[in-house]
Parts: sequence; structure tokens; C-alpha cells
Amino acid sequence: MSPGGLSSTAPRARSIAAGSAPAGRPLLLASVVDVDEARAAWDAGADIVDLKNPGRGAMGAPDDRHLAALAEWRDACAPDAPLSVALGPHPGAARARRATALGYDWVKLSLEGIGDAARAVAAIGEVRRAAREAGGRTRVVAAGYADWTRVGSPPPASLPEAASAAGADGCLLDTGVKDGTSLLDRMDPDAIAAFVAECRGRGLVAALAGGLEAEHLPLVARLRPDVIGARGALCAGGRTGRFEAARLRSFRAAARAATHGDPRPGSP
Repeated sequence: MSPGGLSSTAPRARSIAAGSAPAGRPLLLASVVDVDEARAAWDAGADIVDLKNPGRGAMGAPDDRHLAALAEWRDACAPDAPLSVALGPHPGAARARRATALGYDWVKLSLEGIGDAARAVAAIGEVRRAAREAGGRTRVVAAGYADWTRVGSPPPASLPEAASAAGADGCLLDTGVKDGTSLLDRMDPDAIAAFVAECRGRGLVAALAGGLEAEHLPLVARLRPDVIGARGALCAGGRTGRFEAARLRSFRAAARAATHGDPRPGSP
């Protein structure tokens, strides 16, 4: 898959803002905890609606009730909304199968606690096979961390190679310990740019997240990711607080200003 197209072949062949990355405009992924937040995020201009449980860590998996409810909302009310979901660390195949059966466009596998490259390839491959066996075309993103020594994940520089070897579709570079520091505090911008370039060279979608605020977006945009993810900046009280649509609109406006364009055609 070309990261430039970001084209989903999920059941309704939804387009995840095709053509945005070549124009230098990353997509905005907004992480939500339930249907109410998802509805507000989509209406406020998110390009991808991402379900997680922030109370369970950086890539906390939601329960099955929320997983199903979000898919039902999308199918009934927002059929063009691309959905992603965090599988958590060590998710095994079952969660990936459930998400694929529900029509999620993306699943994100956390490599927390999987520091060995061979184990990382095996874990990513297990999720990839599960998604395929479930009959859908859900895409798999391998999530690593800038503070990898704190959470026992593979070094960021090795993540694109492992993801490519396992047949994943993309990589996410995040922060594992949510202590108020950002991705840019934990990793040199040149190293992040090299990570993005390595992903692109391997045909992988490159996503960046981790305590990113509006003030970070001019620099983040220059690193040329395909996707920018946010949760804490969109909530009152931080990432475990309540989502506010006004915060997403402000974040999105800052992203547009940094990239000189609107990544979602026809959006307000």
C-alpha cells in the first residue's frame, strides 16, 4: 500500500482522505473513548476516529461493548468515517479478529514489553494473520515508543523493518509513559524524520503521536508524517479527561495553518 493514498479497502471501500499525504497534509486521528466522543470528533473535523481506553495505558484496549457500539454508530450515522482501534499490548489474535469482523479500517498493536526484534515480528505477524483470516481487509499498524527503554519496546529505528517483515501496513511512533512529556521531548526531530522516511521507503504509513499540542504542529508537519494522532490536547484535564469538540477544532486549525491546507475534502 502506498502511504500517500491511505486508501482503505474495508467493506464500503471508504477513502481515508486519498491524496492528502502527497500534498504534505497529515491526517488528524482523534482518539475517543465512546460513541458520544466519536460523534463529536467526527463532526468537529477528525479524519480518523480512533477508539482506545486511556485509563489502560498508552495503547489501552477498549472493551467489547465500546468496540461494537462504535462500529454500529459508524454504520448507521457516519459511513464515511474511518475507524481505528488500539489493541493494547500483547493483544493476541482475538481482538484483531473482532475488530476486523466489525469493519474497522485500522488496528494498532502496541509493542510495549516486546523489545526483541524477532518477537516483535512474530507479534505483528500474528495480528496480521488474524485480520486476514477474519475475512476483512483491516490494516495493521505497529506502535513503538520514543521512550522505548522505559516500556521495553523495540528501538524506534528498528520498527519499520520489523513492521515490513511482518506484513504490517504502517507504524506509529508514540510515547509509552504519559507523564506530560511529548514525543519531541523524548526524541530528536532528525531521528523522527529518519523514522518517517524509513516508513515511506518501505511503503508503510507513518503516524506520529505522544503528547502533541498545537504548539508542536509546525515542527511536526515539517517531519512529513501521514497521520498525526492526539488525545490529551483534545480533552479537558488531559488524556483521561473528557473530549471537547472546541479543542479539536482549534487543534485542527493549527494543523491546517502548519500544512497550508485542509486534509478532508468537503469538511467545514
